[in-house]
Amino acid sequence: MRRHVPRSPANGHTVPPAHPVNRCRALVRVDGVAARQKFKKDYEKALRDLENSRRQLDQFRETDQPQFTRWLNSHFGALLTELRELGQKVAADDELILQIESEVLFGGVSHARAYKRVMEARENPAPPPPGANGREPHGEGFGPRPEFESADEEDDPLDAFFEELFGGFGPGERSSEKRGRQAGHHPGSAARPHAAPRLKELYRALVRRLHPDSQREMTPQKTEWWHQAQAAYEAGDADQLEVILTLCEIGDTGTTAHTSASLLQRITAQLKNSLRQIKRQLAELRREPAWNFSRRADKDVLALQMRRALTEDLQRLRDQWHETQALLAEWKAAAGRGGPPRPRHRKPRRHPQDMDCPF
Repeated sequence: MRRHVPRSPANGHTVPPAHPVNRCRALVRVDGVAARQKFKKDYEKALRDLENSRRQLDQFRETDQPQFTRWLNSHFGALLTELRELGQKVAADDELILQIESEVLFGGVSHARAYKRVMEARENPAPPPPGANGREPHGEGFGPRPEFESADEEDDPLDAFFEELFGGFGPGERSSEKRGRQAGHHPGSAARPHAAPRLKELYRALVRRLHPDSQREMTPQKTEWWHQAQAAYEAGDADQLEVILTLCEIGDTGTTAHTSASLLQRITAQLKNSLRQIKRQLAELRREPAWNFSRRADKDVLALQMRRALTEDLQRLRDQWHETQALLAEWKAAAGRGGPPRPRHRKPRRHPQDMDCPF
């Protein structure tokens, strides 16, 4: 191996060789204040946009839509009644035609014979099988369950909830199961006996904050968080539970001073996701005639448009009903003659969901 010999400059001083050990790497201090301010502004903007969109949605559901429904019934009550009754007749005829077509397809018979079979089955229906009404037989072990089996469970329903969730089913199985169903929690669906301690701790904190039994007033926002917390616990998503818990804390304190930057980013992403969903709903609602009805000044113009649309829908339903009636009458006549009817081509009909009627 060749040995390195330090060179001697002209002035006689020896220059030491450069070695990686002797190199110094300086640490650069990063100021996170600017980044945190940016995350905070993004969060506040997403929160404002979400609240504004929710106000528009609440305005439509609580004010515009009820007022439009009352106005529509007062101006076009007769038309709406005729539309509803005629729609029921068309639906009944469509159901009968579907049964006849199914009998033709699976029974291998003519339409006349299928019509006769279906009508005979309707006139003489077969008795339902035992247990078809959805009720279980009465006997030992069946009967009304008591609301509470002990006074202790009634005093602290959350303890029974935690016992069912984390500790399995105990003596308070029935009452805690019933309260879980009332709160939207299905026993067994979210039970994770081997869940991570962090997951249990976060979910327990959220239950204390959001469980309906511990709330004086269950607001729509808390209800949404409560269902999101249950879904996150079932999926084992501890990060989502932490986000929901942080949102609850921000809602209580009104500040993000104690929220980390990374958590603030996740909360902002969730708010933007909710904002996109509400904006899609608003885009669909803006196409309805009830949108912004409480602030409309051209209700006379709207009345003309609605009368024209309802009249067209009524005429379309009449044509459809006459067509189904003619087809059924032809099958009935053929069944009476005992021979197949002549071929008949049905016109393509517009589906009721494609009509312009708002109801």
